[in-house]
Amino acid sequence: MFTTAQEFSAFGQSQFDKAVRFSGILLASAERLATLQLEMSRKLLAENAQTLKQLSAIKDPKALAEFQSSLTQPSLDKAFAAAREVYDVTLAAQTELTSFVEEQVAETNKNVLDVIDRLAKNAPTGSDAAVQALKNIVTSSNAAFESAAKTAKKVGSEFAEASVEAAESSAKAASAAVSRTRKATPSASA
Repeated sequence: MFTTAQEFSAFGQSQFDKAVRFSGILLASAERLATLQLEMSRKLLAENAQTLKQLSAIKDPKALAEFQSSLTQPSLDKAFAAAREVYDVTLAAQTELTSFVEEQVAETNKNVLDVIDRLAKNAPTGSDAAVQALKNIVTSSNAAFESAAKTAKKVGSEFAEASVEAAESSAKAASAAVSRTRKATPSASA
């Protein structure tokens, strides 16, 4: 595979660069998630402090029930917004990692073809058909991998997006039903 020390050194440097890039992708993703978690924690702390202030100012049971009812929908909206943000950050990390892996597979296939070409130069006469068949196998395998990867990526992203949207719709519908029930209950007892 390597004919000179310089090729071996270049290969080592290339592998080191890939490891650094891979680590960078993972660390950047972890940093985005940690930053998101910190932001959410700050917002939650501030909102809880505000809610406790409002709660301490309530004096009668009817106002308490109305206050409690008024918290349901905003809480659900915030929970879904937070879940959506986490989903977006995770999806971005997955996309970066998938791209990195696809690049590595493509580079590996190119290197295999280069090795086959080197072997072909030193192959005995009449082995051209075997070398070409080997190249075709590598090229076909690469095309099959790319096709499968594209299909999996498309199906996976469509499924995940549809699942998130369905969960949001279901939760909003359930929240609306709870709100209607709470609004109907006080008027029925009045």
